Amino acid sequence: MRVVVLLKQVPDIVSDRRLRPDGLLERTAADAVLSEIDEAALEVALRAADSLGASVTAVTMGPASAEAAVRKALQVGAAEAVHVTDEALAGSDVRGTARALAAAVRLLDAEAASPEDGVGLVVAGMAALDGLGSVVPTLIGAELGWPVLARAESVEVTPGEEATAPRVVVVHETDRGAMETIAADLPAVVSVSDTVASLRVPSFQTMLAARKASVRVLTVADLGLSSGEVGLAGARAVVVTAAPRPERPAPTVVTGDGARALVDFLADRGLLEVGS
Repeated sequence: MRVVVLLKQVPDIVSDRRLRPDGLLERTAADAVLSEIDEAALEVALRAADSLGASVTAVTMGPASAEAAVRKALQVGAAEAVHVTDEALAGSDVRGTARALAAAVRLLDAEAASPEDGVGLVVAGMAALDGLGSVVPTLIGAELGWPVLARAESVEVTPGEEATAPRVVVVHETDRGAMETIAADLPAVVSVSDTVASLRVPSFQTMLAARKASVRVLTVADLGLSSGEVGLAGARAVVVTAAPRPERPAPTVVTGDGARALVDFLADRGLLEVGS
């Protein structure tokens, strides 16, 4: 069986992020990092593969610099790396992104020598730190027709026996704050929180091997998609207008008789009710 982990390279959250004149995010390799939540997803995928006797294939979608994301997966034990990249993908919204990634999963599954060697589990972070849409894993599940177990705080995978299918069990927090356990037979899609696991530290040997490993490149044509299904041409969400974030105003320093001066300052601005 193959476990696919979806990884995304995003601008560093503390970097100066800007939009290009065409409304697309200005991406530079200098400030790009692997999305922190995806590090947790990668560790979950590696543990699931150990439980299932499976291998891990890391898949990313993005420009040339995004290859670094899947190379990091190779460093910690992923067996294969796939980079979905094509100029036609630029400007893809969540729907186009999910369509392309689902097509990549479908292709990897179809290439398996037998059904038992196909893709049995897709693991992703519950959100990417650049867009925070939090819907791509669910849309991928819809594209594949697989159950989706979202926002997992813990993940357990069992290989199954002769009379039972391999199964994934997750615990997640509901909208009301209660912890809920849900399960599904594989194949399935699981999205995880950033607290579910910490990524293991790569060894020197695996880091060297990752540098020499090849990364498979897939284009829109390889995925059996047309340019009108992805990118700006297929996007339902587009940037109409954008403006730079306003400068933060200078701080106001309150001086005077300690706490009394602060109370008077807040009260004068209607920010504090002062009793008679």
